[in-house]
Order: sequence, then structure tokens, then C-alpha cells
Amino acid sequence: MEVSQYLNVFMDECYEHLQSLNQSLLDLEKEPENNEILNTIFRAAHTLKGASATMGFNKMANVTHAMEDVLSLLRQNELAVSPEIINILFESLDVLEVLAKGIAGGQEEDIEVAGVLQGLKKYSTAKIQREEPVKDERRKSLELRYLPDEKERISKTVAEGSTLHHLHVVLDKECLLKGARAFMILRELESQGEVIKTIPSDKELEDEKFGTEFIVGILSKKPLDKLVRFVERMLDVKEVKGKTCNPDDILIERRGGVVKSNTNTTKASSSKVAMSISPTVRVDIRKLDDLMNLVGELVITRSRLEQLSSENEDEFLEEAVEHLSHLTLDLRDQVLKTRMVPVEQVFSRFPRLVRDLAKETGKEVELQITGAETELDRTVIDEIADPLVHLIRNSVDHGIEPPEEREAIGKPSKGVVSLDAYQTGNNVVIKVSDDGQGMDAEKIKARALEKGFITQEEVENMEPEEILNLIFLPGFSTSQKVTDVSGRGVGMDVVRTQITNLGGMVQISSIIGEGTTFTIRLPLTLAIIQTLMIQLGSEFYAIPTSFIEQTISVSQKDIKLIRNQEVTLHRGEVLPLIRLQDFLGVAEAKNPELEELDVIIFRKGERLIGCVVDTLIRQQDIVIKSLGSYLGNIPGIAGATILGDGRVALVLDLRSVA
Repeated sequence: MEVSQYLNVFMDECYEHLQSLNQSLLDLEKEPENNEILNTIFRAAHTLKGASATMGFNKMANVTHAMEDVLSLLRQNELAVSPEIINILFESLDVLEVLAKGIAGGQEEDIEVAGVLQGLKKYSTAKIQREEPVKDERRKSLELRYLPDEKERISKTVAEGSTLHHLHVVLDKECLLKGARAFMILRELESQGEVIKTIPSDKELEDEKFGTEFIVGILSKKPLDKLVRFVERMLDVKEVKGKTCNPDDILIERRGGVVKSNTNTTKASSSKVAMSISPTVRVDIRKLDDLMNLVGELVITRSRLEQLSSENEDEFLEEAVEHLSHLTLDLRDQVLKTRMVPVEQVFSRFPRLVRDLAKETGKEVELQITGAETELDRTVIDEIADPLVHLIRNSVDHGIEPPEEREAIGKPSKGVVSLDAYQTGNNVVIKVSDDGQGMDAEKIKARALEKGFITQEEVENMEPEEILNLIFLPGFSTSQKVTDVSGRGVGMDVVRTQITNLGGMVQISSIIGEGTTFTIRLPLTLAIIQTLMIQLGSEFYAIPTSFIEQTISVSQKDIKLIRNQEVTLHRGEVLPLIRLQDFLGVAEAKNPELEELDVIIFRKGERLIGCVVDTLIRQQDIVIKSLGSYLGNIPGIAGATILGDGRVALVLDLRSVA
């Protein structure tokens, strides 16, 4: 089979099943007696085994098959869930994840799985020892018995020229997909006649609740030997025995409560499945990117039409452009929604991470997740995982104290790391909190001075929050030794860099002895953003509204100079002012001559800062474009956009201005 065309679908489903297995194993570790969790794990492993075997990925099929053997014993209460079994299942899952990456890169054959297979086999050996007695007992019960109404139908069909045959089918012991193989045999036999009944039932065959044998009762006009040869030619069939039966001699099932199992019900259920249509469609993310680019061009063209319409003062043109504007906005919103995915896709990785970190550091830690249904743009989701990993590792390693220390100060021995997400306006806020020892500003200050990151003079003028922000400096670490978890001084630098590149910001709040909270604020999407258009001299600039707290008007006479810094009073607080033209080098700015100044207030950490501009024009949706590798990263410039008249306006990042 040519598998390349199905590889993407297989990989999507593979990662979904691995994610399900990860979470379910964590749940099973907490609730070892919960059979429903066991069934969920078994189904996921079974489905993954079937899909990988069908695609020809034998190593993944072998590992999932070995997992399935252990899980079967757990479901049958022949084994009890223990920390050792949980650990070997987690090891198997890690190998499956490595195999998945190897399959995607075409390197599955280079990955070694013998160790984990040996570990699983140690627990599944008991199944091999019990297999033969079970087979013998099952063979005795493999006799077809019919209900009275089934016998009636058989007699009627035989009178019309058909014959009743019983086919005893034995599958190869190495068959990985017994249920699927039995279903295919029954489906092929339906082309030769009418399948009346099977032992075990079709449901038991589907669930693989049988050894390697089953019997099929079929009404057919074909001779018995042809039917036997027909089945013998099928894959994984080891042996087929058949006999022709007289309707008067068949056994009758007289026990109450027997569920009728026949081809009619099978066909009905099959047709029902065939008619059900999935409400979702898998779409390549690149197609959504192309669609978003086209919508972006449409937004630019709409702006151009709006400008032409206002210049021509044509009532009918204005009406048509207004209608087009509404349609464009609706289309933009719908395209953005198709790109939105729940942050659960990222959050689901972290329970396992916290479990492993807790074991590695000898701590007791619980991860609490809220707001996992909050949605973010797919491009943002893909980039936020690494920063969150660093923050969670930091919370477990630096934040949460060892159990004995927590008990000594009156805290529960088990620490709590919280991961919370929620939407506010056009932003999503993600908080990573812990109830650990908190961050000591004095310790951070001393470490920064010791390593030469700051001078004594700089420290004296720093606010407490600015001292905490020193942990984001490249190479800064409060750890005295390097471990597998932390201490290299690269994690927090990566956090701020990646979040800033996403157009977001990160803040720290910490109380010694109570814990620390990292607050990340991210834009919903990176493609089309809402901005406030401003003017400085003859130049136009766009400022993302996600950066803006509010806009105010300030009189020139209300501006004072303190330590060479312009300030004004705003709601009883001193507000530092920055002339944006000084930062951008716009010589022809007009605001020094104006009596009333337009001021944009934005937040940098806990501080509010006012930015003086010439004119506030209007809010406008823009398509943000990269400046490209030639210009590189320019401080204060997040990108550029094309205005309705064709001019280019720079998009400002106010966080770099102050």
C-alpha cells in the first residue's frame, strides 16, 4: 500500500492517541482501581496498534501490542496496577513518542525498542502460560446454536435453493489485528451468501474477545469447498474447516435473554455508520495561512476603497463600500476562528512534565489547570509551549520547597503549581503560579551585582519589580549548581525573548514565603491586528491597541520637568511623558507648538508611561508585515503595514520606547 498519502492523517491521529494515553496514565496512577480509565487506555493503545500495523510501522505496532497484553491482564484483574507497571507503561509511551517523531522523519527503523518490549514482556508472561487452557475450553463452546426464528428463516431460505454451511476459521497466532481481520472475512463472505450467525458474536469479534478461532454460519448457493478455499486465500487465515448442515439437525438456543446477532442487524448498523458524516474536517495549516494572506490583502483593498469613497463623496459608492466593509470584517472573523485552537493542546503536556520533575527533585507537586478551553491562534500556540515549559520547570525546581521544609513552616507537604488561561479583550492571559518560597529581591540583587550584570548605582534607582525582572537577563541564574533541571541561566531569557517575539509581555509578582506568579499577556492572533493610527509630522504610524491602556489630552501648562524628565499628573499619580518624535527622530513633529497634546498611555510592567503624539487618527484593522531579514530587528518597530492610499506605515512596539 502507498502510505505517503495517508501519512499526515496517521500522524495527526497518532499524536492525539499519544496525548490521550499520557493523560489517562496520569489518571490511572491517581486512581488505580478505576476500570473505566483502564478501558480508555486499552482502546487508545488498540487503535494505535491497528493504525500503525496497517501503515506498516511494525516497531510501533509491536510496542502497542505488548502494551495491550499488559493492559489486558490489568483489565482481567490478573495483574494489579503498581508503580512499577505505571513506570514501564510511561517508558513505553516515551518510546512511542520517539517512534512517532522517527516515522515523521522516515527514521523509524533506527530506533531501538527491544528494552521496553522486554520490560513489558516480564508482566505479560502470565498470559502466555494461560493461553492454551483457555483455548481448549473455548474450543468446546464453539458450537453454533440458533434461535427459533433464525431456524425458521434458515428453513425458508434452504427451501429456495440455498444451503447452510458452518465455517470454522482459525487465524494465525501472529495476527496483530484479529478483530479487524475477522470483520473483513465476514464482509467478504457476505458477497458469497447471507451470514446468519457467528460464534463468538460479531460484537465480541470486533472487540477481540476471542482466541484465534471463530465459526460462521452462512446460507449460500455456493458449494462448501469453494467457500473454504475462498476464506483460506485471505491474509492471516491459518486453517478453515467446513461442514454442511441440515436445518432439521441444527442446535436450538433456548436460554432467555439471548441477543439476536445476524447479518441484517450488522448491515443496518454498517449503513448507519456509513451515513454519519463527521462535523469536522482536517485542513493543512498552510492552506489556512494562504487564506489568511488573501483576507489580509482584502482588508488592505477595503481600506483603499474606503478612502476613495470618502474623497468622491458618492452616496451609492459609500453605501456599497460600507456593505463590503461589513462582509470583509465578517470574513476576517470567520477565518480567524478557523485558526483558533484551545490552549489545552499545550497544557495537556504539562501534567506528565510536573510528575517527572517532582520525582526527579524528590518533591510532592500537584498541577492545577483552569481555562484550558481558552482559544489562541495556531501560530501563537506553536510558539508558547517552550516558554511555559521553562516557567513550570522554574516553579517546581526553584519555587516549591521539599516536603519536610513545607511541613516545618506549616504548609501542606504537597506544593501546588497552577496554570490558568483566560481571554480579556483582544488578548489571552496565561498565569503560571506556585505556592512556594517566593523570590527574594535582595538575593537576586546580590547575585546580579556579584556577576556584574548591574552596578551599585543602577541598583539604588531600581524599583522592586525591576529587580525581579533581572532574572530575564541572559546568563542570569540564582542556582549555585547546574542540574538536569536548571542552573544554566538560559531558561528565563528564552521565556522573555519568545514572548516578546509573539507581541506579548511577561510580568512577575512574588511574595516571600507565599509564592510567585508569572503573567503572560499574548495577542489572540499575529496576522490581522487592531491598531490606533497616529500622525507625527507627515508620517503615519500604527500602535497595536493591545499595548494601550487609554488615551488622554494634556495641556502644555500641566507638563512639569522633574530630573530632566517631563511628567504630568494623571488621576493623582505622576505620569512620565515621552516625546515619540525624539525616539523616532521625526524632526517636523508639531506637538511642541500645540496647546493641547494627545497622549497615549501604555503599561510597562507595573508602571504607566505617557507617549506624546501629534494627532490620534482612528482605530484600524491592519495586516502586519515583517520588515524582512535585510532590516533585521529594529528596537521599537514591530513591522509595517500598507495603508489605503498605498503608503507604508510602521507598526510601533511601545514597550521598547521607554
